[in-house]
Amino acid sequence: MCSGEAACTTGKEFLNKGITPEIPSRGSVGEADITMSSHVGALMMGEWRAKVDGKEMSGKEALQKAGLKPLVPEGKDALAILSTNAAAVAETMDAARHARTIIDATPRVFALSLEALNGNIAPVLPQVTKVHPFSGLEEEASKIRDNLKGSYLWEKNKDRALQDPLSFRTTVYTMREAREALKDLDKEIKVQINSSDDNPATILNAGKDYADHSQVAMYFVEGNGLKGAIIPTSNFEPLPVAMAAQRLGIAMTHLSHNSVQRTIHLSDDHFTGLTRFLSDPENKGHAFGAIQKPFVAMHADSLAQSNPVSALGTPVAGDIEDTYTNLPLVAERLKRIADNTGYVYSLEMLHSTQGIDLRKKLKGDFKMSEATRKLYQDYRAKVPYVSRDRIYTDNIEDGKQMIMNGIASK
Repeated sequence: MCSGEAACTTGKEFLNKGITPEIPSRGSVGEADITMSSHVGALMMGEWRAKVDGKEMSGKEALQKAGLKPLVPEGKDALAILSTNAAAVAETMDAARHARTIIDATPRVFALSLEALNGNIAPVLPQVTKVHPFSGLEEEASKIRDNLKGSYLWEKNKDRALQDPLSFRTTVYTMREAREALKDLDKEIKVQINSSDDNPATILNAGKDYADHSQVAMYFVEGNGLKGAIIPTSNFEPLPVAMAAQRLGIAMTHLSHNSVQRTIHLSDDHFTGLTRFLSDPENKGHAFGAIQKPFVAMHADSLAQSNPVSALGTPVAGDIEDTYTNLPLVAERLKRIADNTGYVYSLEMLHSTQGIDLRKKLKGDFKMSEATRKLYQDYRAKVPYVSRDRIYTDNIEDGKQMIMNGIASK
């Protein structure tokens, strides 16, 4: 119930009126975000703090500014506000959004590198994927083929290897794993956000299954023209979401791994037939020799972040609450992996575009696909060819922003 004459405080009103509760980003073990969600409830009662139009103010001031009256909890209002995984699931959805951007960019980033290598299209041919028909594999292979439509790679080349390093040949499998993991996470999130994770569950017109047993019958209530049941649950358990998010984190790390290895190979004249570290043949600088360290370091961080944490913890609340999913931590790690991989892809583009320019300069002009040419041109509009050694920091950031803004997937 609410007090006063103003409109009642609800989460919907917070959204409509631009009120953002200040919520700690840590402090939940992922079995309902009680210690995080309580800050939302406190704000609804006119306590705690919030930001309104970007300005921090007390909960009381925020409600007054919005013309809302404080909530006075009754019945199980307070528990309904606290016993929810909404905060952690929101973080997971944000992490999934970043992961999706990386996954969507992968076919074109890879295609550009394959052209820079003068690589082989054999591993993504439909004849190949159809004899090993994992679900989604041919779909991902077709994306690579589409991004290479019209490329010189479809024509025989005497300098082309019969088989490329595994990081090139198996990328279609890493793409498949990441896409399937993302689909799985999307499925679990949709269930989570479109159903109740409340405990106890208040169920209007609840079915009478097993109600002929006295243990079950006692959960049913009737009054004020309403019928239903109030039943203890474990619906606060978001393990399906946590497990799916962890799977996606592992799959994303495989994307990162292949990118790191592809990029190192692009610097190796043994594989490309170009210059060592893709240095300009006239100025002969160090080029990309030292710049391998950042993407290897970020991949190492992603490896650490991909380790499962859903079973880590210790019993609390008098040893009653003895399981955990650590969903907020899982979400935080997934987003960090996606962020790291954005930088890894940026560094791969730094190498692949240089490889494209050097291949044309040393081997003669060749036809790029329409998709790779667009990515190359968009990248070159931000990052110029490396004719002499320079500081690459801004180039790396510019490339990463291109990836995260979806330029590589449009």
